[in-house]
Amino acid sequence: MGEIEMKDYTNKEVKYEGCPGCAFAKHEFELPCGIAYENERFTLAQDWELPIEGFMIVSPKRHIEKLSELSRDERIEMFDIVDRTIKILRENGVCENFDVIFEERADRHLHVWIMPRHEWMMEICEDIIDNVGVVCEFAKKRFRTDEVYERIAEVSEIVREGFEKRER
Repeated sequence: MGEIEMKDYTNKEVKYEGCPGCAFAKHEFELPCGIAYENERFTLAQDWELPIEGFMIVSPKRHIEKLSELSRDERIEMFDIVDRTIKILRENGVCENFDVIFEERADRHLHVWIMPRHEWMMEICEDIIDNVGVVCEFAKKRFRTDEVYERIAEVSEIVREGFEKRER
């Protein structure tokens, strides 16, 4: 597999080889707002491509493609990270309701989307899960602005600080 290019949510090109989840876990590229939380087994960061405030991704560091490949301890830890992230986002007024989506794809890293259910999403479609592609394309077209990037960075910092407080 050769070098792959994608654009992050600020429209900046990101280059990596092989699996993007593995490359990110190995710090082969960085995102504008960095990693919100990281431990020896998982990373938590703003979604790479979508400029949606509070849209976070939890990803294992080791390459696995299916939820069933996680050990029991890893599943517990992953769900704990999801739960803690949602609590931090709620406590800080980012969003009240969320959809949690596991994405399994061949030749790709398993990851979990923590997708906030913002008001604007409900205005463009009634059922976000059935229309996730519509929501994502809307965000890509409408929210690539400095103001949104600043807010995403603020929210990432809020999550980072929230995890640091809970770790103490």
